[in-house]
Amino acid sequence: MFKEAFMTYYVPLCNYANALLNDKLLAEDVVQDMFLHLWKNNESLTINSTLKSFLFTSVKNKVYENARSRKSYQRALDSYKYKHSTGTADLSAESDKYMSMERLSSLLRHLPPKCRNVFALNKLNGLTYTEIAQSEGISVKTVENHMIKALKILRTEYLKKG
Repeated sequence: MFKEAFMTYYVPLCNYANALLNDKLLAEDVVQDMFLHLWKNNESLTINSTLKSFLFTSVKNKVYENARSRKSYQRALDSYKYKHSTGTADLSAESDKYMSMERLSSLLRHLPPKCRNVFALNKLNGLTYTEIAQSEGISVKTVENHMIKALKILRTEYLKKG
């Protein structure tokens, strides 16, 4: 169970911690510390919520613990990009967002490079087919073909992973 939890949640938890800390390396350290703590105390742990909720709450608590241990709690809190309430509903929505981002990223890895680039320019950057064609030096019809191919692959991969 520990390995499965690590494989499923490590990247989304790192992204979440990075959003709180705005420091990628420190975010990874916090997530690793949290998993190490869970590993060492697995026999005495009681999880009263979903595993996902427990892990995201644990990371949030580790972030705050880290800020306190550096004797700059208030300054660190002020620098966090994470400014909204830390209630369970908000945390659930926040964790869902990071899980969705990781799933999208995982799905995009299945696209051929040129296809992925065209898809990202359109769906993530908001460029029109004409703008993409001009910036990439390809025809609008080629952009359309890349988008059709990307959507077909993404749909197939999404349905595979349920």
